[in-house]
Amino acid sequence: MSTRTLIAVLACTAAFHAPVAHADPGAKIACGTTAEDRVTSRSETDVRSQSWLDARVPYSQQSCHQNEYGSYRTDCSGYISMAWGLTHSRTTVTLRDVSSEIPRADLLLGDALVNTNHAALFVRWADDAKSEPVVREQTGPDGAPPVERKWSAATADAYTPVRYHRITEN
Repeated sequence: MSTRTLIAVLACTAAFHAPVAHADPGAKIACGTTAEDRVTSRSETDVRSQSWLDARVPYSQQSCHQNEYGSYRTDCSGYISMAWGLTHSRTTVTLRDVSSEIPRADLLLGDALVNTNHAALFVRWADDAKSEPVVREQTGPDGAPPVERKWSAATADAYTPVRYHRITEN
């Protein structure tokens, strides 16, 4: 194999294994906004997030869904933005602007698990060891409805637990 061919193969392999960088859909999709981020109770996040499960809102980074809680982008971070009552659909990176990292064992209904590519709303623990969270998430592929499911401890470990700055206890 020639040096030129080897370089081309290595470049292709590196590109295939490189992390996928998601464009910020917030810059392209302008859903409706509210005047300010809401003060939202934990029970309200439960009701608000359940509304998209009940309506089977289809996943898309290019669409908005409007209901009694406002208009939000129908991807994972738009779903968290709606559940928390934010002024607009944030991204997985900018959700951290309105939240703070918390210890994993302190997760409560309405907190979130985030990384740079995905976000999910924490609902409850599936186990006494507090290692397997039950989450609600708006996840692809395009057209898929949001789901509530248990994550493995290994999946949860890839995410940072955060708490919305304006969430209140019931």
